[in-house]
Amino acid sequence: MDQSNFRTSYWEQTTFLRSPDVVVVGAGLTGLQAALALKRSQPKCDVLVIERAPIPRGASTRNAGFACFGGPTELLADMDAYGAESTLKTVRERYAGIRALEENYAGRGIDWAKNGGYEVIDEAPVAEMVWARLPELNALLAEVTGVGETWRHQATPYLYGSTLACFHNPFEAQLHPGKLVSLLLADCHRAGVRFLFGCEVDHLGAAAGAVTLEGAGWGSIVAKQALVTVNAFARKLLPADFPEAIRPVRNQILLSKPLPDFKLRGCYHYHEGYVYFRNVGEDRLLIGGARHRAGASSETAAFGPNGVPEAYLLEKLNQWLPSRQWTDEDFPVRWSGIIAQGDGKSPVLRYASEGVLVAGRLAGMGVALSAALARRAADEVIEQF
Repeated sequence: MDQSNFRTSYWEQTTFLRSPDVVVVGAGLTGLQAALALKRSQPKCDVLVIERAPIPRGASTRNAGFACFGGPTELLADMDAYGAESTLKTVRERYAGIRALEENYAGRGIDWAKNGGYEVIDEAPVAEMVWARLPELNALLAEVTGVGETWRHQATPYLYGSTLACFHNPFEAQLHPGKLVSLLLADCHRAGVRFLFGCEVDHLGAAAGAVTLEGAGWGSIVAKQALVTVNAFARKLLPADFPEAIRPVRNQILLSKPLPDFKLRGCYHYHEGYVYFRNVGEDRLLIGGARHRAGASSETAAFGPNGVPEAYLLEKLNQWLPSRQWTDEDFPVRWSGIIAQGDGKSPVLRYASEGVLVAGRLAGMGVALSAALARRAADEVIEQF
């Protein structure tokens, strides 16, 4: 459809497109929680959330539904790469987010199940390394979890194939991300947050104490402040000299058909968190990740399938649960999600220009990290009032 002659009406300009105090770009977990925090703290503040898709569509409703803080292989690799203090800070934020989710939403119909988390290891050198360094890791985590052994050796009763070691923690949980986002949307509506769905922002600019957002098919909006929470999709809205690396990466997720006599429960990590699996309900298995097997083809912001990681995920299942003979036909439901990676594991909370605050780059831990990041972002915006 030719939009070259499109003009918004006066009625639209004074209602749906009226100038807000704050516009939040992105209706995912971070954006919704930040909008809600803003509105609850400043009830008279006019908050508008703009979302490019008909429904929230990014990592928030396309992840695996893990409320986790990382398995031993991932955390030990982070300690080596970024140092103990940086890793501790990241875990503290993730753990606080999990606690906040449990306190605020676990009892509100989001399919919250606290079955704990497992780390599966099937390579002898890796198992030996984790055994040797587990006391070091647990000593670090004790400051966060308050227990001496956050991770302890515990054989899972559900896997019986080629696993050399398995470690468990009791703190991780699983949830239904779509139900969580739906609940946040309802809370935002009740609080008076406004929404525009199906409105992609093509340009964002700040000048003279105001922020202008423009999009084909809906016109433009001028706000006092903007909060960009589109995570992996932020780069196109930011100036070229924005100093933080934000790199989109695509993950694949497979969900099984209902399985007879399916007993597996809990959240499972493998190979520094690159592979993860869990039960969904009583009789379905979700498995995802393996982007490390896809190479450059996973470095994309485009949704879509990738046969390389999908085949690898089936291969691992046949090693861990060999009696089933897993095939493609067992997984009729498949999707992809786009996460944001960077030079470290810490989220970005930084001004791109006057009045434009960026909150994102959650490195695949948006469920755990979004609550704390949203609260900090809302506080930053409120300070500018």
